[in-house]
Amino acid sequence: MKIAIDARPLVTKQMGGTQQRARAIVGALAELKNEHEYRLLYDWPAEAEQFDETFLKELPANFVPVEIGSYQFPTHMHLGARMLNALSRALGRAGADVYHAFTPFVPRTNACPVVPTVHDLSFELDPMVRRTTAGRELRKMTTWSVEYAARIVAVSSQTKSDIASVYAVNPEEIDVIYNGIDPIFTPAPELPPRTRVHTDNQISGAYLLAVGADIPRRNYARLLDALYPLWEGGVKVQWVLAGRDDWKVSDIYHQAREAGVLERMRFVTSPTNEELVQLYRGATITCCASSFEGFGLSVLESMACGTPAACSDMRSLREVAEDAAVYFSHDDPEAMSEAIGGLLEDAEYRRQLKYRGLARAGKFTWKTAAELTLKALEEAGK
Repeated sequence: MKIAIDARPLVTKQMGGTQQRARAIVGALAELKNEHEYRLLYDWPAEAEQFDETFLKELPANFVPVEIGSYQFPTHMHLGARMLNALSRALGRAGADVYHAFTPFVPRTNACPVVPTVHDLSFELDPMVRRTTAGRELRKMTTWSVEYAARIVAVSSQTKSDIASVYAVNPEEIDVIYNGIDPIFTPAPELPPRTRVHTDNQISGAYLLAVGADIPRRNYARLLDALYPLWEGGVKVQWVLAGRDDWKVSDIYHQAREAGVLERMRFVTSPTNEELVQLYRGATITCCASSFEGFGLSVLESMACGTPAACSDMRSLREVAEDAAVYFSHDDPEAMSEAIGGLLEDAEYRRQLKYRGLARAGKFTWKTAAELTLKALEEAGK
């Protein structure tokens, strides 16, 4: 079988969730014993300095890179349409039996069946995201792709349910394939020391860690409201935020400055995975207060590092953590404060959650994700 894969997430230096999933699954596919041929379709990123083909060069001989000639299309065409047209032409030349993308975007083509990945439907179900230009574009492209797909990969049962409901897709045509966990996310072998990422960012003592950019669905404003009464009540805990933001121009930074609590907060910009591991290991707890999540990677990473988590009570997060987390209503700062405060005070319960979390995190592997992805592609390509 000849499997074509959208390899654009594999040739960029930017490392978001899509890029991490793509590299992990393709890397795991390369380690599986199968005789399929893979065609990795890519183009140069818009910013040429972001191009990096190191990952492709490390793959075995049955993974063949194929550059897409998107430059052949008129520049007045929308970049997305140009690229999808280029992908369609490349698929025809490659003679692929099936095409897989790690995003919702796939071309309309008669060359072979297509299988997109949908991470979440925030652009459909989150009112704030839905109103944005990016949300409208995502909604348009995803609607098109879902209607045209032979099968669909969803990263959680929650996302599968949302796809089936919003787009009236037969649930049997949707495969749930969870993210795995990078092997680097492990507990500290001993009491975690303060590392350079801690000293460089003046992180000391007990701290609550939140991972992710300051976007509306991260719910950082409500989380700050939940922390006020704890700080006023004498709880000595820093709030550490880690993400790709230029934090000093973020909404949460300005809100904290106006409230006079910046000294209780620390902002870490674009941490590497190694630094994230150190932050998780050193945290007293992590908190995912999101109003919408397709999967909840930060909760999984926290559990894998042995740090208990408090998170919003939504299906996608319960899928990840089950009984290894404390839950609260995302729109109730008082309940959020009570859950976080209780967990900070109860060292024995944190210890119990640590071991539940480690056991739970062990069930999420990229090998399993790769095996399920291959099964879905084989089914679509029949």
